[in-house]
Amino acid sequence: MVLRIVAIGCGDIAQRRHFPQIEALHGTAELVAIAGRDRTRLKDCAARFKVPRWYTDPAAMLRDVAIDAVLVLTPPDSHAEYAEMAVRAGRHVMVEEPLVTAVDEALRLCEAVRSQQSVKPITFFPLPNVGTAEHGLVDRLLQAGAVGEVTSVECHRGHRGPTHASWFYQKHLAGGGVLFDLGIYGLTTVATLFGPTVSMTASCSRRFETRVMDDGTVVRPDVEDSALISLLLEDKIAVSVNANWNGCLSHHHTRMRVVVIGREGMLHFGVVDGAVYVHRPDGNYQVLPAGSDAGLFDGYACRKFAPEELGRPSSIIGDFVAKIEAGDTSTRSLDIQTHVLEIITKAYESADSEPAISIVKRF
Repeated sequence: MVLRIVAIGCGDIAQRRHFPQIEALHGTAELVAIAGRDRTRLKDCAARFKVPRWYTDPAAMLRDVAIDAVLVLTPPDSHAEYAEMAVRAGRHVMVEEPLVTAVDEALRLCEAVRSQQSVKPITFFPLPNVGTAEHGLVDRLLQAGAVGEVTSVECHRGHRGPTHASWFYQKHLAGGGVLFDLGIYGLTTVATLFGPTVSMTASCSRRFETRVMDDGTVVRPDVEDSALISLLLEDKIAVSVNANWNGCLSHHHTRMRVVVIGREGMLHFGVVDGAVYVHRPDGNYQVLPAGSDAGLFDGYACRKFAPEELGRPSSIIGDFVAKIEAGDTSTRSLDIQTHVLEIITKAYESADSEPAISIVKRF
């Protein structure tokens, strides 16, 4: 059976990532319609990806087309409306990050999904997706005692800032800045692998007052372009999350890193080559599962693992389709995103309400 997918939104991320991933599934799924506001973009996109139908009214698309699943790929301000519309239509749903822009929207969506499950069970798949082969491998290694008792986690994600769409820099459309765009990945990873946060502090700032887009237009952001969050988890693990739009790499080449520090070793993942690296100062790697190679990371001798060996789907759409085929109706990822959204919301409150302590002594 071919899964019939429609998309609400056809911007950069849709055309660069999601639509090609559908094509790469070779008949397992097909894109049967797209919806958006820009007729010219819709027409061009439909022609490029050979999509038979396009709509300027998403509600009409959901009524008119025989479909199985909906991708919500619009700017964040409309995620709640379109996601709930698709859920109530009884469709499987994938929503780009962030899920929504306010906690009350997330709670309403949670209720809509749970109500729908008693009528016609659906797969609800909010991004960012951390149920990947890489994270599955990390979880296996940690459960095997690769680094001993985990005491802290460091997350970093950054690039120069988006240049393909100005809405990223407009709070009323994006909900926030770099925390919603990049910080959400580290927060989701930490919540999924290590559990919920009980307390946090944050610092958010804006270094650049203007940004130049790919088409030459200049925008004046009203959101943060740099954020640092410190978390304390339920089991006393200390976490730092660093997200910024002020680096040297384009948004097509994001710098990523997660470091898990334990009493007996360190584990690095989320890096460019997709591998997972484990370093133990005692050199005892007997606790690790088979299938690693000798490696070097940050100057430390390591064991290097390749997550591809686990045979899991290798794309976001591939994971979505696999969950639908498996009948996965779990709402855990939705609950995690609601938790992450509360952290981000409280981070903005913390940054606004807790003034930085001035350092008087200079040199």
